[in-house]
Amino acid sequence: MCAGVLLGGGSVVATRRPRDRKQQILAAASELFREHGYHNVSVVDVTTKVDIAASALYRHYRNKHDLLYYAVLSGLDSLQESVSSSTDLDALLSTLSVTSTGRRGLPILWQREARYLEGEPRAELRTRLRAVTADVSRRIAVDRPDLSAADCELLAYSVLALFSSVSGHRVTLPRRRMQALLRSLSERVARCPLGTGPQTAAPPVAGVAIPLSRREQLLTEAIRLFDERGYHTVNNEDIGEACGMSGPNVYNHFDAKIDLLVTAITRGFDRRGLAARQGLARATGPREAFGNLLRAHVAFALEDGHLIGAMVTELGHLPDNVRRACVQEQRDYLDLWVRVLDAVRPGLDEAQARITISAAMTIVANAARTGRFRHRTDLADRLAEMCTALLLDTSSPDEVVAVAGSATTVG
Repeated sequence: MCAGVLLGGGSVVATRRPRDRKQQILAAASELFREHGYHNVSVVDVTTKVDIAASALYRHYRNKHDLLYYAVLSGLDSLQESVSSSTDLDALLSTLSVTSTGRRGLPILWQREARYLEGEPRAELRTRLRAVTADVSRRIAVDRPDLSAADCELLAYSVLALFSSVSGHRVTLPRRRMQALLRSLSERVARCPLGTGPQTAAPPVAGVAIPLSRREQLLTEAIRLFDERGYHTVNNEDIGEACGMSGPNVYNHFDAKIDLLVTAITRGFDRRGLAARQGLARATGPREAFGNLLRAHVAFALEDGHLIGAMVTELGHLPDNVRRACVQEQRDYLDLWVRVLDAVRPGLDEAQARITISAAMTIVANAARTGRFRHRTDLADRLAEMCTALLLDTSSPDEVVAVAGSATTVG
């Protein structure tokens, strides 16, 4: 396919369009969506980055929505190819350890931006991801025939969460060391002993249901909608309707939609920090401090998966001063985890520690946000077992059970 370039004197020189123009456009759009967010990127931004006219983009993609759909689809297809080409669990973990570092942007597109897709495109992408997860689950089941189908599925989601965790930070290692670390971490999760210790989750207790205030109802529904659909697509009418009231009534409790987001996220960081401090205050030694911190983190995540989701995906929409404060809170929280882990595993490389901690937190957050796991009364135990194996690098099942048990004992 040729195009013409007009030169001085009126002559036209034929130029050939690049064969990979469609891929260039998609790569540019993917990068912009990851860096700036879907709603902050225009078609003009994409065409400028590729240095083409809008008409050239529309030959391949109908609109910006189309670009987002194919950007996520391309990433999922690449992930599916990696999984399908692996003959067994060991080959799968090795392959994903290599390819995940080159796909660091896909999890951001899926977790943060794909929420802005609606209807059939979003449903198809969910189906694709579930197919990938089922494929991973089957390989785990072959390797570990003693596990239930539900546990294999939980491990599959957790393995994929681990590899996706590299998209949530900029910490890195030399390529071969990074791949070796991810391979080691993923094996610890995939082969973690599950359910070998006593069940420590508290049984459900019937209590008196106290109705929430209107303000708390609004906040609860706003958090859910922000997590499920993204802040930009939610308006006050949506939030009011979810609470059985009209949109204008929201202003009786919050001055603007942004105030709901600020209140939710700052409250989340405050509650998480307080739970961590209380757990550490009760500890009598490094191991107990680690167990208490892990228990507090898992409990906080499972208490409200939508709040964890909003804290992960919506920071960019906060006012600058609030966002900076929340980012600093997150840094301080990670620093705390590094210090606690160093007390249990002295001498661990700091970059390796941060990558490992991020992987554990991503596993917990993803499980808390996945509806199919919320019915599991043993979820806190299973997450504690996986995170203990991941963070303590222990090869002794008895040690995993002992530490995970202390991490999930209800205080």
